[in-house]
Amino acid sequence: MRVRLLLFGGSGQLGLELMNRARDLNFEMFSPVQSEVDVTEREQIVRLAEKSGPQVIINCAAYTAVDNAEEEKDLAFRVNCDGALNAALAAKACGARLIHISTDYVFDGSASVPIPEDAPTQPLSVYGSSKLAGERAVLDCLGDKALVVRTSSLHGQHGANFVHTMVKLFKERDQVQIVDDQFMSPTWAGWLAEVLLDLCRIECHGVLHACGAGVCSWYDFASAIYQDMNPLLRREVSLVRVRAADYVRPAKRPAYSAMSTAKLTALLARPALRWREGLASHLSEIRVLAEGAEHEPSSERPDVA
Repeated sequence: MRVRLLLFGGSGQLGLELMNRARDLNFEMFSPVQSEVDVTEREQIVRLAEKSGPQVIINCAAYTAVDNAEEEKDLAFRVNCDGALNAALAAKACGARLIHISTDYVFDGSASVPIPEDAPTQPLSVYGSSKLAGERAVLDCLGDKALVVRTSSLHGQHGANFVHTMVKLFKERDQVQIVDDQFMSPTWAGWLAEVLLDLCRIECHGVLHACGAGVCSWYDFASAIYQDMNPLLRREVSLVRVRAADYVRPAKRPAYSAMSTAKLTALLARPALRWREGLASHLSEIRVLAEGAEHEPSSERPDVA
């Protein structure tokens, strides 16, 4: 059955993965660019939803600059809370379901085992608080026609993320310091996009955790990236463990935010992708792009400063 899907936030790393996959999975996808639609403009997106008539809306639009949010609280809440509510009102106006993307930063980090969906929330940052407010706005507005999907440490081919930052640093530095006392579940955007498209065809509501299976520290994550990319880097880099307390940033992060995917596994009748497997898929994309660049005719290469 062909599903009509309206996507907000299609220019981000998750949105682009969704668009790339929807074409092959019998979805009729409509995703306006940000210059054409702004989730903080209620009348605009409600009118867009009524005109396009989707069966499902996915809201990936978000303010994600965690540290900047401490100084830009109003903007963070305008996008992550008011924008989420506007997406819900757009869904209500056209009778669609809404899948809204949220984050592991709604938790305070006091857990020691993967966190289930019904665990208490207590954000430590403005970003986390704005995302939690968005969750509540969506669920209050739409009830059983809303699904909040929390994810964690997203990385993929498009845009800025930890994987791309590490690969860049490994090329530039002989030593890189990585936090080793904060734990999470890295999530490959390509896998999450496939999960979200599957969820479009399943009647489910409430809150659902969708992240890479397994737990690691940021140091573990960086070590895995370095290990897998070392043949391409062709240089030695020393990775140094540091404590989060020694790496001061404006926004406080949870010490532990790995989430349980047991509910997702039961719903889809398959386990969540292990975080190392997701990383391998992402790094494979990076290697393909790098190898392709090496084999391009030199006359076609852009100038590099």
